Amino acid sequence: MRRTKIATVFITMAVVPVFLSGTAGAQVVNRYTIQPDSPKPEACDNHGTIPAGTWLQNKPCGYFVGTAMAGSSFDVHRTTANGYHYGRDHGDNDICAWIPPRALSGAPTGSVAASCSAATEERISHRRSFGRDFNAEAHTATDGSPLSVDPGCGAFYNYYASSAYDTGTLRDPAGTPSAEVRYRFTANGANPAIVVRDAGLGWVFMDRDCVTDWRSVTFHNDDD
Repeated sequence: MRRTKIATVFITMAVVPVFLSGTAGAQVVNRYTIQPDSPKPEACDNHGTIPAGTWLQNKPCGYFVGTAMAGSSFDVHRTTANGYHYGRDHGDNDICAWIPPRALSGAPTGSVAASCSAATEERISHRRSFGRDFNAEAHTATDGSPLSVDPGCGAFYNYYASSAYDTGTLRDPAGTPSAEVRYRFTANGANPAIVVRDAGLGWVFMDRDCVTDWRSVTFHNDDD
């Protein structure tokens, strides 16, 4: 299986608003629908599709922080020249994040008040805002490190509960993972989940307590 690049390739692109107008001093943005089997971002050297919907990432070509589930709504606040969108996903997580190009319905379903700030966009671009115990130093890895887990614990598409990225609960079941997965980082929160790449399920969350052997993983807590 081709290794999926998630964390270290950052593309410098001009960011332009998709739909931005004033209504009684409030910004208004367009709402779209997340499509199933959305393509992985070719700009980040990824190939294939994401059957459940599309990735949520902390920045263009950034870390996986969840899945925008097919059929959920996404409010587009900004779009890069490469087609990456920043905005709010209205699935079970209801968070501000980036999604790859070509994941949205062709036409908006309506317009709503903007709810994702530039301050949130800047904050989540740094990895310590959403996680800890990364498997590598910042900008030095694009994949996880192998470890053993209990497959009976199951895997999940989402964890974070808000754009604060400071806690969450496992939600949106993804299926049964393999006994070996590739660990990337631990999410913030009192009952933390881990982000792993499973050979069959792709990037998912699991309960940290489900790790049976950390093997040789070394934790890194530097920011970027």
